[in-house]
Amino acid sequence: MSTTDLHALITDEPLDLTAATPLYRQFEDRIVRLIATGALGADAPLPTEMELAQRLHLSRATVRRCFADLVEQGRVVRRRGRGTFVAPPSATHGGPSLNFSQRMVAAGLHPSSRTLSFSRERAGDEVARKFKVDAGTPLFHVERLRLADRRPMTLDDVRVLESVCPVLAEADLGEQSLYALVARSTGTMPARADELFEVVCLTERQAALFDLDAGAPAFRITRVTYDANERPFELTVTLAPGDRNSYELSSPNGLA
Repeated sequence: MSTTDLHALITDEPLDLTAATPLYRQFEDRIVRLIATGALGADAPLPTEMELAQRLHLSRATVRRCFADLVEQGRVVRRRGRGTFVAPPSATHGGPSLNFSQRMVAAGLHPSSRTLSFSRERAGDEVARKFKVDAGTPLFHVERLRLADRRPMTLDDVRVLESVCPVLAEADLGEQSLYALVARSTGTMPARADELFEVVCLTERQAALFDLDAGAPAFRITRVTYDANERPFELTVTLAPGDRNSYELSSPNGLA
């Protein structure tokens, strides 16, 4: 993606001037989501403070505060005489990452993927309910095995509304993030997700993909992802064997 396209992805959607959330926080959240999805990769150049201020109708002080927060969090780096750039994954201190490859690189592992199947389908009643669309709505259905240092880590069964990412039919997913592809092609970005964690036993076919015995325990994570307008656009069921995956969850409001 060209620098012009990257800058358009960052600035084309206006900020909400009427929202209670401060403008610098809205813009900071947008950059964080773009980094988390992989739409803004490591070393991607960010627009200058002046460009951002003009295109988003912000004061330079607002943009400067946003950049200062992102630098402090380790998400971006300033390079004297060159500008501001997205930091490498290993330099990012905490925070969300919706990109498998970024998480693996940050852990010192080499990520790769293998697409097992790709098809178009019509949403059945249950899937349509999760997407809040009519039954029969066109979807893309992708099954991918995600690996780290050639070791299978997760099996992702993904459904995406065709209207959200029509270019997916021609795309070579390879190593690229599905979220990044959606963001770059349509500007749609994840704002939040509902996730259900369960413990299951792998079937014979699933276990074989992980070189495990049938019945091995695994996490099954069902995730519905929503955009900033609360529209669901992606449904993923991830199988993650318990011998190679762990998850840390926190409650922002504490315990009752």
